[in-house]
Amino acid sequence: MKDFFTRMIGIWALLGGALLLLIVGATVINAAGFTANMVARMWDGNVPGLPGYEDGVTMLVGVAALAMFPYCQLHRGHATVEILMENAPAWANRVVSFLSVALTIGIALYMAWMLTIGVSEARADHTETAVLGWPVWIFMPSAVISCILWAIAAYTNLFEMEETGDGT
Repeated sequence: MKDFFTRMIGIWALLGGALLLLIVGATVINAAGFTANMVARMWDGNVPGLPGYEDGVTMLVGVAALAMFPYCQLHRGHATVEILMENAPAWANRVVSFLSVALTIGIALYMAWMLTIGVSEARADHTETAVLGWPVWIFMPSAVISCILWAIAAYTNLFEMEETGDGT
């Protein structure tokens, strides 16, 4: 089962990375359009930017960034402050590691729950992006999935701590 979730988390992170590449591509095109517009204005011309660029980037950045959290958690890539714990006894490191992972599970599940409520509210309110008129709720279920995968990755970390016997 762990291998299934590890693969799923990896694929989810790759999808987030693909979205980031899409965002970068759109940003390059939009920046090139602004540059071309500055040149075209010298001859009374006009080159428009991408319509709704901000709408698309705003929605996709949230999806892409949160898709990376489970992968980062799975590989223990989150930033930690070790300056206080480097001289602490091993048992204290284990306790702090356990508590931080348990807290991460709680936070991720709470976020998933609140995002689920947010999806239904955004859908009921017919909330749309300002320029393109995209329904906002369509982007939110991916955040729920990311938070659930994040909690699963953290839960997996708990078992790794038990197997290795340390808090690192």
